[in-house]
Order: sequence, then structure tokens, then C-alpha cells
Amino acid sequence: MGVFVFNVFLIFFLFSCETKRKDSSDILARVSGKTLTLKKAQVFNGGNPLDKETIPRVVSDWVTQTVLLNKGRDIGIHKDSLLLRKRDVFFNNLVASSFLDQSHHPKTSVSNKEVLNYYNKNKESFFRETDEVFLEHYFTEKSIFSKKLKSFFILNKKTDINISDFLLESKTVKKGRSSDTFNSFIFGNEKEVVGPIRSNNGFHFFKILNRHKKGSIKGLDIVYDEIFQRLHKKKERSRSLFFLDSIKNTLEIYINPKYQ
Repeated sequence: MGVFVFNVFLIFFLFSCETKRKDSSDILARVSGKTLTLKKAQVFNGGNPLDKETIPRVVSDWVTQTVLLNKGRDIGIHKDSLLLRKRDVFFNNLVASSFLDQSHHPKTSVSNKEVLNYYNKNKESFFRETDEVFLEHYFTEKSIFSKKLKSFFILNKKTDINISDFLLESKTVKKGRSSDTFNSFIFGNEKEVVGPIRSNNGFHFFKILNRHKKGSIKGLDIVYDEIFQRLHKKKERSRSLFFLDSIKNTLEIYINPKYQ
């Protein structure tokens, strides 16, 4: 809903600019006299660069939003007092957040030492809630290649194929959260290589690189980004509050004690 309100607000902005400045860039679309030019499309796309892949999506979104906006205006929705209040609240929040983004404190930094200290103090909170494995998933559609993969993985024989050509992905799989077709095979034994497993699409092999039991502690390398984001947000919040307090101290503010 927030994205829709923003897009509607943006279209209002584009419409208001339509007669105020000349735009000589290519016209991409037109709806009942309203035009979307290449320049306006970039604004509609959040200022991000446009290419052959994004332009059709942006044009389609703009046409849809413009049609809905026109129909809404036809029945007077744009004059609805509740909608106007929502618009004002949205715009005020946008101005306030933009001011905070542009005006206060330098870029927040988080050091590796801070991440390590946080991890050591809160290590017990980073436990695994279920059994996990980190694996490589190999796949082929052809039976002949499946036999060669089996010969390599299961029988440890040399093969004339490039094994890496069949690597589909490397990922962590949690017990009970993968496809039922593969879950029982992956967690039902302690084998290093599981497969071949036949599916409707072809043949699957899973090379288990690491197994982790439920309740084991995740390593710092796994949770580093999560900790970094936690500390970064905490610092940003603290600096924002400090900045807001400093601004409030420059103004005369009254709050009725009855409602404090």
C-alpha cells in the first residue's frame, strides 16, 4: 500500500511538472493526453538508470498507475479528505526522513573488533534451531552423465567429464525446510555424497561439505553480516536521537503534562 501511495504521489508530481518545463526526450507512452518521456521515466524509476530490460516494466507500471489515477479523479477520489490527510502525512514523513538522511552525523562505521566483541558476548544466541548441512548440489538431465557422476562420487573413479559443469548451487539446507523429495535423503544418513536421486527433471547428487547439529553455535563468518547490521542500526538510532535532542533544545516546545 505504501508503494502504491508513493507512486500515486509521484505521478501527481510528474503531472504538475508537465506544463512547467519543456522535455525534449523521447516519448515512451501516452494516456489521455498525459505523456511519459524518457526523462520522466527515470524519475518514475527512482532516479535509477534505465535499460532495455527496465524500460518496458517502467512503462507498464506508469500506464497502469496513470489509468487508475485518471479513473480515481473521474469519481472524485482525489478530493477525499482522508486520502488528502494520508498524502500530507506521507509527504511530511518523507521530508523529515530526508532531512535526517542529509543533515546529521557522518557515515556510521562498525569495526571488525566491535563485531567480534558482540559475537563473543552473545555467542549463545546464535545457535542453530534445527540440523543443517552445507552442500553442493549437482544435477544432470541425462542418464549417461548420471552414471559418470556416480562413478566419480560413489566409486571414486576418474571420469572424462568436467564435474564442475554439473554444479547447480552451493547452499545451506535446514532439516524440514527443503523439498520432501530430498530432505529424507540428505538428513537420513551420514554419507558424504547422497545420490543419484531421480526427479521429474533429472538426476541429483548432493555432496555434503559440513553437517551441523541442532543447538550448535554458528560461526562468526556465518553471522558476521547480521551482527554488523544490528550494530549499524543501533549506532544510527543513537546518533539520530542525539541529533533530534540537539535540535529540540534550540526550540521552545510545550507538552501538556496531563498527557505525558
